[in-house]
Amino acid sequence: MRVSTAAMQQNMLSQIRSVQSQLAEATDQSSSGLKADSYAGVADNSYVIATLSAEISEASAYAGIAEEIQGRVEVYYSTLNDMVDVLTDMTADISAGLSTGTENSYGIAQSAAAALETFASLLNTEYEGRYIYAGSATDSEPVDVSAATYPAKTSPTTSDTSYYSGNNDIASAKVADGTTVEYGIAADNETFENALRALNLAAYASTDPVDEVSLQEASELLEAAVAGIAELQNQVSYTQDKLENIIDMHTDFQLTAESTVSNLTDVDIAEAVVRLETLSMQLEASYSVTAQMTDLSLFDYLR
Repeated sequence: MRVSTAAMQQNMLSQIRSVQSQLAEATDQSSSGLKADSYAGVADNSYVIATLSAEISEASAYAGIAEEIQGRVEVYYSTLNDMVDVLTDMTADISAGLSTGTENSYGIAQSAAAALETFASLLNTEYEGRYIYAGSATDSEPVDVSAATYPAKTSPTTSDTSYYSGNNDIASAKVADGTTVEYGIAADNETFENALRALNLAAYASTDPVDEVSLQEASELLEAAVAGIAELQNQVSYTQDKLENIIDMHTDFQLTAESTVSNLTDVDIAEAVVRLETLSMQLEASYSVTAQMTDLSLFDYLR
């Protein structure tokens, strides 16, 4: 009776090659922490992984834009606060002058001239190399209140933005698919025009005798300007809140999407190590059995 071990050996060698392949895969997984080093290794989920990865990058970019705009919006709010302080002080000076007459009116012109320059400098605020109140003409100061550009006014006055050299392109940015946030403020805004006209009137108003008509108009314009700035601050606060919500939305999406991608691509390291050890023992056993089969002779089968 003839006994052949060829078929058994062939089958065993095939099993060894399979275990070797699985062992190599388990080794890669345990060292990299990934199920595969390319999308081909996770073919069933490759489209989902690729799509989510692209969307994660897009969300990160949008969040970065929103955070950048937040910085600019904060500067707007800060300068608006400073403007209110300037106008409030000036309102108090004019009010005192109007209520007590000549004695308290002599310093109004000087105070108003200084306030005019201060207010103009706030509208010429530069941030990140951009003049933020200039529309899209951000490379140069948008406001000039020198006498040559913005001459003295007398009551009654009309709106005058000759001080402004920017444009009307209000800054905006796309912060999500289908969502664009407009956040810019230009120095030719009616609120700022009222403020500068009031300060100009007060700066050039006569104090001997006191030009009560000009100071009264300046006071009314200042009141309108302060109310207008308060409204601008509300708008800026709303924009800030909107940006915060958008950033949170993008952050939440990134965390969720990254978790999904991780579940699809990452391996459980503990399980990978156990599998690696199991396959190593299985391969060792296969080598041992193969060696024993190779040593068998026909006499071993017949005796």
